[in-house]
Amino acid sequence: MNKETLFWLVVTVGALAALGFLLGESDGEPLYNSADERHAIADECIGSHSGIDRHDHADLRISVLGSFIEIPGDVGLNDGDCTMRPLHTHSEDGRIHAEYHDKTTDLPLEAFFDTWGIHMDETGFDDYRVDDQHEFVMFVTESGGQRTQVFDFGEHIIEDGQLIELVYREIA
Repeated sequence: MNKETLFWLVVTVGALAALGFLLGESDGEPLYNSADERHAIADECIGSHSGIDRHDHADLRISVLGSFIEIPGDVGLNDGDCTMRPLHTHSEDGRIHAEYHDKTTDLPLEAFFDTWGIHMDETGFDDYRVDDQHEFVMFVTESGGQRTQVFDFGEHIIEDGQLIELVYREIA
């Protein structure tokens, strides 16, 4: 290999390494992650139905660009060393079981998503984020049948008989 070829090889490799380094650098802002601070309820383990004072159910429906997302079964069950978390599912039907030893404790939707390990807040669901062409909206239908738009997303308190709809869609 002659000296000129070797020189250009070193320059090319150096330029590619520098480009890779610069592309990997952030602008100083940490990447957004909804799991930065898990809700304390998501980390609690109630173990079994023994001593449970509250056992409510809410149905969750998630739509992304017109397609429904399956909520997996067994979210919050047999989770590490915990047999049952306060917010969990048994099947893929989207029914959230809200069980707790104290019926006066609020169980927020945020804690379910923290248990599931999926991002959800006003910025979007999972990797689907709000931008100039997309919005993320939430509707709650109470057991009495009244459907309202809700803006508190993660802070929303799960109550028995609710239908919670999360919709990621194109802005009309």
